[in-house]
Amino acid sequence: MDGESLTYQLLRLVHAMDDATDAAIQDVLTELNLTHPLADALWQLDPAAPAPSMRQMAVRLRCDPSTVTFLADRLHQLSYVTRTAATGDRRTKVLELTDQGREARRRLVEAATTRTPLARLTAAEQRRLHTLMTRAMAPSATEEEKRYG
Repeated sequence: MDGESLTYQLLRLVHAMDDATDAAIQDVLTELNLTHPLADALWQLDPAAPAPSMRQMAVRLRCDPSTVTFLADRLHQLSYVTRTAATGDRRTKVLELTDQGREARRRLVEAATTRTPLARLTAAEQRRLHTLMTRAMAPSATEEEKRYG
């Protein structure tokens, strides 16, 4: 570790935390019949937000639209989502959580947020970390220029 940059060490910790959280919620994933990619897709379906299109889900999941189709098919088989035509554009399909899907997502979020190593931090420590991570994830000037030309 002596030769590794601090940034590299932080990235290793982020990956280790992700792995530890995944391991800690494996029992819930098994009970819900979810793989990690399916859990990620379910996580992205915020019941308080408008139902995303398949294309929006591909962007959120950073994957090909055909992968979203596969994930949506599997979530539909589990009765966690329905695919419906978007309001105003019948060609666009959106993913909506079913009642069963809302409950599965609630269980997933509860397990992840209570079992993550981050839960060991005090509320004040979590707020400080949140502030730092928010600043780190803020778009840079060059990203803003690319986005808005």
